Order: sequence, then structure tokens, then C-alpha cells
Amino acid sequence: MGAFVFPMYAIKHISLIFLASLVCVATLGAEVKRPNILYIALEDIAPMMGCYGDSYARTPNFDALASEGIRYTHAHSVAPVCSVSRSSIVTGMYPTTIGTMHHRSGGIRAPKFLKFVPNLMSEAGYYTTNQKWDYNIVGMRYDHAGKTGGDAPWRSRPRNDQPFFSKIDFGECHSSITKIAEDVIIKQRLNRLRRDDFRDPKAAPIPPYHPDDAVFRKAWSRYYDSVTQVDYRTGEIITQLKQDGLWEDTIVIVWADHGVGMPRGKHTVWEQGTHVPLIVRYPGKYQHLAPARPGSVVDDLVSLMDMGPSVLTLAGIKPPKTMQGRALLCKSEAKKRDYVVASRDRLDTRTDFVRAIRNKRYRYQRNFYPHLPYKPYETFEFTAPVLEHWVKLARAGKLKEEQEMLALRFKPVEELYDSENDPHMVNNVANDPNYADVLKLMRQCLHDWMVETRDLGLIEERALYERAKGRSLWVVGQELNNYGRILETANLQLQGQDAIQELKTRSIDADPLVRYWAVLGLAVVTQTAGVDVVGGVLPSLKEGLTDNSIDVRLLAAESLFNLGHYKEALPVLITEMTHANTDVQVRVGNILDSQPPDAIGHLQTAIEPLAVAMKKFKPNSRYGHKNRPFERAYRALTNQQHYYRWGMGASGSPQSPLMAVQREPFVHGGKNGKPLAPAIPGMKGKTKPVLK
Repeated sequence: MGAFVFPMYAIKHISLIFLASLVCVATLGAEVKRPNILYIALEDIAPMMGCYGDSYARTPNFDALASEGIRYTHAHSVAPVCSVSRSSIVTGMYPTTIGTMHHRSGGIRAPKFLKFVPNLMSEAGYYTTNQKWDYNIVGMRYDHAGKTGGDAPWRSRPRNDQPFFSKIDFGECHSSITKIAEDVIIKQRLNRLRRDDFRDPKAAPIPPYHPDDAVFRKAWSRYYDSVTQVDYRTGEIITQLKQDGLWEDTIVIVWADHGVGMPRGKHTVWEQGTHVPLIVRYPGKYQHLAPARPGSVVDDLVSLMDMGPSVLTLAGIKPPKTMQGRALLCKSEAKKRDYVVASRDRLDTRTDFVRAIRNKRYRYQRNFYPHLPYKPYETFEFTAPVLEHWVKLARAGKLKEEQEMLALRFKPVEELYDSENDPHMVNNVANDPNYADVLKLMRQCLHDWMVETRDLGLIEERALYERAKGRSLWVVGQELNNYGRILETANLQLQGQDAIQELKTRSIDADPLVRYWAVLGLAVVTQTAGVDVVGGVLPSLKEGLTDNSIDVRLLAAESLFNLGHYKEALPVLITEMTHANTDVQVRVGNILDSQPPDAIGHLQTAIEPLAVAMKKFKPNSRYGHKNRPFERAYRALTNQQHYYRWGMGASGSPQSPLMAVQREPFVHGGKNGKPLAPAIPGMKGKTKPVLK
């Protein structure tokens, strides 16, 4: 039989098939060679690690990761609380732009254009897993969610050659470690520690903004112990990766969702509330994707929001143009940051509106609600022994200098800190003429950022939902044609008494948002003004009590309460106790529970309707199930429990003699120390007073 000869057209056809198969194999090979990416997410810690120069810390695994990877010294979260921060990580967008800036809002509807990081990774062929949700927004998809897969979720992949993108959460260092019993801490939170791992409280580093006493030393030592615990658990993850032959195929990113869960840290946008550890370890085969060599220390400003676009870039996915994060944790063309921004809005039942912007040296903070304290009472949070102790010190006037700021009854409108001369950033130099140019620059940077990103904090949460009408909250910001004027009105606070006439004019503007900020501006003026100035402002505040906007009415009432004008304002609060919107009810409860004990005599007519409203109140998960503003208000008005801590000799009391503060030493109970009314209806016995 002669040799078989292929016709030329067949040879060409086979060649094309062969080439096509090579392309397929190459493509498959490229897919297999894509890196696995593992998040190790920690909770509520600052850079409390040996690799960050903290000699008190015991963190051998984090230190080893840093020696092989890249350690970022200027990494910050966009918010000082978990759900808000995590929403930025999973979307690559500012919470203040998409409406996730209020803690645990029940699942915000995402804008139609938004592409979630895990969804994009899954669509690109990655096996995606997640342990803890708490993202404050809905729409994410994972191949596996929850902790049923243990701390080696990659083992549940349908194919071993499929790349994975996983997040493992370690919560032993959560701030609740300051609340739970010692035996529970040891058994559940610190069960990986050996005897010599426990830190000595006597050697604990006490920052200048905390009292140096046994209570704070114990709290700090336990916090460091919890960091050792999550360090050891991280070591266990590394061991499992090595056992499975995946260590050199996996990029590991270690981060914390926000700053440390101690007073002045978590829940504030001071440095201690947003500064976080961030370590990225690239295996040898992926060094070409890394932005720096192994063992590098990078002092560029980065945001946790930058992790999303960085992860996508590492996976070969082009980040959506709508993402506000930047691919700064990998080799890319992304522009470095000149500053990072952080926000603080409603947290449980207590609302606030603070923005902070930080460059390499300075941190500027703008308090849009200076009429509210930094640290109002919140039921669950204040069960922590360290906070109960802090409150006692504040009421006794024993918090001094740097320690006192967190205890202030009213906030300054602006704060400015110089990290070069003040590493802990506790000395506010906003009024120092030597920093006038810096203040002006940072103020303008924040203004421009708010306008560019359409910061939704300018709209009260209730009004934001009302305007959205079931759509994404992002839409509301885009529809505001007068955003600039609303922000301009809010910033009239910066002009102090010079803005009074303009504020009065705007307090009767056609736009309720403009009126809201005008009335608030007038209220802020009264915090430091004299009798004549306040007398000229009072008519506008009283006029606000009849405004057709519920937000303006409540604000006017609160402002008058701060001045001791209870008679005129109380009817508004009594009327709104039964408002259909629970946000309004919470606001009323928060105003009533925050009054000084010697104001109780002026508020007795509120007790009966308050008892009725309290029974009808339906807790919302947004507020935390243990936080009941009406119950707090009832206890306060019946003299069973006091949440107010400013008075004669107390730390943080207002300097203005016109503000309604406690005029006499604190006395618990009514006549002869007895409550003025029965214990809370439906509750057995009396509740133990928190503040004696």
C-alpha cells in the first residue's frame, strides 16, 4: 500500500485546527495560572503588630507575612464602623455616594450600573467564597457563603484547577471583647494563646487620650491578646495553604475593616478610627504583578476601597470606570492618592455627620452636626466596663486635656491635626493662625470631594429614603440640581455670627434642605454666643417649630432644648412620638433622653404619651435590637437612669452660660432618691442605673 498523501487544502485545515487548539490550551493555561486571591479580614484593630514597630504586640505570623510581602503604613478605611466600610470594599465606591453610609441600613438597593467585585470575579471564572456578610447593600453573589466550609474554603471548589477568591473573617479582635466576661474571653476569644503569650497590663502602652489606670490597662492588654489570637489563626490558614500546595499560587491580603474598638477609635473618624493594618504577600511567580519588592514598606495613602479594583486587575479584569477605588495594591497605571476621605453618619440609633480628609501630614475634620456630642449614650455599646468607667471619670471631671475631647458636649465645627508634630493627632490646630493656609486648603479639598462624589450625608436619612421612592439612594444625589447651594448653606457654619442674617434668610427658603441647614447654622451660633445674639436668633428657631418639614421641626425643637426653652419645643416632640416613621420616633427619643436631670421638671407632661409610644414602638434592625430610645427617654424623665453627663465640674461641659446644662451636682432619683414615676411599663422591677 502506498503512502497516504493529504491534499493541500486538508493540511491547511488541520493546521488551523492545531493552531486553534494551541490557543485553547494557552487560554486554559492562562486561566489556571491566574493567581488565587485570599482576603484575611480582621475586625476593629489599628496596626497593632510587631511589623508596624509595636513592641508590645506578639504577632509572629503577620510579621513574617510583612517580611515577605508589602506593608502599607498609610492605609485607611472610609468609615469607622464595619458595615459601612465593608460596603466600600465590595463595591469599590464611597458609601456616601451610593447611600450605604448609615450603619446596617437593612440592605441598600444598588444602583443599576454597580458591579460588585465578587460578582465580576465569579463571571471571570473564579470560585468565590465569603464568611461574614454585613455589607450594608444587597446584590452580591458568592459560590459559597458562610462558615460551613471552615477556614479552608478553597477545598470545596468543584475543580482543583479553578482559581479562587475567598474572604476569611476573624472576629476575636472585635470591640465586643471589651464587653464580655473574662472567662468567656479566655475560653472563646483567646483559646489559641499559651501562658506566656498573654500581655502584661502593667506594660500596656497607654495613649495620651486615655487615662493611665488599671481599667484601661486591662482593656488594652486584652485587646492586644486578641490580636495575637487572630495572628495564630492566620498562621493556621497559611499552614493549610502550604499543605494543599497553594501557598505559592495565592496572593494573601490581610486587612482590618476599621480602627481599634476603644474610646476615640471605632465610631469616630479621628486617626484611631480609620487607620488600619494592610499587608499584601505576593508569591514569587506573581512578583511581576506586585507594585513593590518583597519586604517593602509603602507609605503611599491607600484606602480599603482600593482593594476591589486591585483584585480585579490581578485577575485580569478591567475595573469598571464607575469605581472610585484605585488599583493601588498591584502594578497598574492608577494615579496615587493625594488624600483619603472618611465619613461617620448614623450608627445604631445615634445620628451624626462628620467628614475627615487626610493627606500625608494633615488630617482635617468637619463636624456638620456640632450641636451633638462625640460620644452620646448608646445602650449596647455602653455596657463595656471600659466605657462605664470612662463615663464615671467624665462626670467627675477627671478627664483632662487630650482625654477630654471625646467627652465634649458640643463639637467644634472644624478640626485640624498635624501628624508630624502631633503623632497621636490630639491637638486641634484649626484656630492656630500658623495653620491658616493649611486649613483653607484642606477645607477646599473636602468641599470639592463632596461636590464631585455627591455626598448624600447632606440629606437626613428619613428624607433620603422618602426622595428615593424605592429606587437606589444614589439616584437622589444625581437628581439634586441645587446640591452646591445646599452644601453652601451647611458651610455657613464656618462663618459663625457673620452668617446670621444670611442664615435667617435661608431659614425660610422654598427648599426644605436649605431651611434645614440654615436652622442648624443658627443653632450652632447659639452654642457660643452671648445673650443679645441668642435673643436675635430665637425667633427663627421658634418659627422652625411650625415648618412643614418634620426634619426642620425636630431640629428646631432640639436647638431650643439646648437653650432650655422646653415649654415651646416640647409639644412638637410629644406630637411626633406617634409619627408613622420610626426614624422620627428614634429622633424624638434621642432628644428626650439627652436632657440634664434638672430639666426633668419641665418635661413631665411627656411621660404619659411617652409610655404609650414606647409600647407601640417597633424596633428596627437598623438601630440594633438592644437600643430602645423611648425606653431610655422614659427612664431619664422618670429619674430612674441618666444618660446626660455634663454638669458642674464634669469633663467636656459647655463653656457658654446660656446652654441648658446641669446646674447642680448630679443626684440620682427624685425626692428622697425615689423615681418620679413607675418603672417601665411591662418590665419587672427597676433597671440598674448606669450613671450614679
